[in-house]
Amino acid sequence: MARPTKEERFKVKSFKNDSGTSSWRVTGYWPDGKRERKNFSHKAEAWEYRAKIEVEAEGKEVDYDLQRTSLTREQLTDAESALSLAEGQSLTRIVSHYHKLKAEIHDQTGLTLDRAVHYLSTHYKPEIQDVSITAAIEQFLVSKKDYSEKTLAHYETCLQLFRKLNPNTLVHRIGLQEIEPILSKYNNINTKRTYRRGLTTFFNWCVRRHYALENPCDRLDTLPADRSQVSILSLGEVKRLLRAAMLYHEGAMAAYVAIGLFAGLRPSEIQDLESQDIKDGYIVVKGGKMRRKMKRRVPLPDILRTWLEVYPFQGTPSGYAYKLRKLKEATNAARWVQDIIRHTSISFQLERDKDEARTAFNNGTSRQMIERHYRDVVENPQDVEDYWQLSPESLKTITVELPTGQGIDNWPSDQKLAKLVYEKPLTHIAKDLGVSDNAVRKRCLTRDIKLPKNGYWQRKAVGFS
Repeated sequence: MARPTKEERFKVKSFKNDSGTSSWRVTGYWPDGKRERKNFSHKAEAWEYRAKIEVEAEGKEVDYDLQRTSLTREQLTDAESALSLAEGQSLTRIVSHYHKLKAEIHDQTGLTLDRAVHYLSTHYKPEIQDVSITAAIEQFLVSKKDYSEKTLAHYETCLQLFRKLNPNTLVHRIGLQEIEPILSKYNNINTKRTYRRGLTTFFNWCVRRHYALENPCDRLDTLPADRSQVSILSLGEVKRLLRAAMLYHEGAMAAYVAIGLFAGLRPSEIQDLESQDIKDGYIVVKGGKMRRKMKRRVPLPDILRTWLEVYPFQGTPSGYAYKLRKLKEATNAARWVQDIIRHTSISFQLERDKDEARTAFNNGTSRQMIERHYRDVVENPQDVEDYWQLSPESLKTITVELPTGQGIDNWPSDQKLAKLVYEKPLTHIAKDLGVSDNAVRKRCLTRDIKLPKNGYWQRKAVGFS
């Protein structure tokens, strides 16, 4: 026997709105003849309403509201717990605000909201000061006024990278978004590393003074190691450099150059060197780049001892930078880079000793640095042997081009020159020596040799002395 068909008082019908959207309508009649007609935007809402009024039409009590939901029982329980914690606020508003904060933090810092909150809780200091980048740089340079001119110039160059920023930008507002574009335009790894060191020093100084919460350079990606070989002088260029040092200003730079080539000292270490630091078998290095570290002893090779016997070290000569430029020109090197004299020395030491650790120790650097940059730089083994035999005597046949008056090493003795200036005019003496008369005059003045007074040669020509 078939089940009787259940009578349905209300029906759900769909229809199209003038705007083209769909709606659903509940229609029908109540037992008392009252007509029901109600529209809904969602089909589920229409069916829920129909079920509710069907129960009411049958005369049954309805003690709950039927509501559409896609939540599981567990999700409903979780929603009820969240509402109890919301303290009367809308869950939708809370979640929306959370997602907005999360997106904003990620866009500005690349961090998650939890990481950002953790960073703030561990780094925030209420005493942070609002100081502009311009004011901070000025104060930083003043605080370093006792440093060498070269170091100050280095810091100024590094901090010039901020010149494109708004000068009123607060120091603690500068982060990776500002630092990375500044450094990205430099392709050379060593250049990037040099600028990063300068900026790191500056930001560490700012952190100590509570101008910044952190040093943003600490979060920069690690740079790859530079494994390029150093540039050095060839044996021929070394010979010309030493010969020029012997001749220029009567060997004023000879000891300086010899110490750099045969002991491998840094230029700053030679500048801080004193004559008493050169002992019988070693040199005591206590200054230069390593001034804040322990002293070290550098072995004194026999060839360097020979040079210092002929040209004793009396300290760095005045105007050494200018004199070194003249020697560089006379060397006629194919390439001259910073610290090339030291690079040359270390390279020839390594090939002589065949010991990376020993070479690194003697030159105040690391074994990794030696292995990374100095291995197999000198190709000809004979050049190594010849290098450590370059005495002053062996270089007398080498010719170099120097300023007028600086290219001879056969000046007459002071006693003989004092007689010559009264025997013939300076122009004749200069012609015999192959120098200018001005060079002869300068030599006499520096050695307190008295020159004939004006008119001496005219009076002598007519029989007056």
